[in-house]
Amino acid sequence: MGQVILGDTDLALFTGHTVNKVDRKGRVSVPANFRNELAKLSFPGIVVYPSPEGLPALDGAGIDWLENLSANFGSSNPFAPKLTKSRMALFGQVERLSFDPEGRVILTRELMDHAHIRDSATFIGMGATFRVCNPETGEVMLNDAIAGASAEFDDATRNRAQEVG
Repeated sequence: MGQVILGDTDLALFTGHTVNKVDRKGRVSVPANFRNELAKLSFPGIVVYPSPEGLPALDGAGIDWLENLSANFGSSNPFAPKLTKSRMALFGQVERLSFDPEGRVILTRELMDHAHIRDSATFIGMGATFRVCNPETGEVMLNDAIAGASAEFDDATRNRAQEVG
């Protein structure tokens, strides 16, 4: 199985998990530690898209992650298709959500419906990306991740060793 390398490792780093209220207009405060990571970037906000795993969640990142990913899709030959479906699936669904003066973003109705978000949203750091979902789903996802992380890491390490060897 091939390894996807995003290239530049100087990306925003999202850690921890937080539950924040969502108001009637879909406004939710992005966790302060996430905003601190994003402050150095060219776009004052976050980028989010429906989970590509088909989960009732949103995946998100800073614009740096998206720019880096876009550069890795690039080709010097504009007529050579390079992962056209993958690019369209991701970039066609990404929404840029700008911060308001209080550090909130407005989740669209479509995003809220996809992630089953009503009056609260959980933000879970995942390194260069993060996940946004309703609190109940977030708790289950985080607990499952904690329970399965060791086995997943062992499998990935074993697969990487087989590829090299």
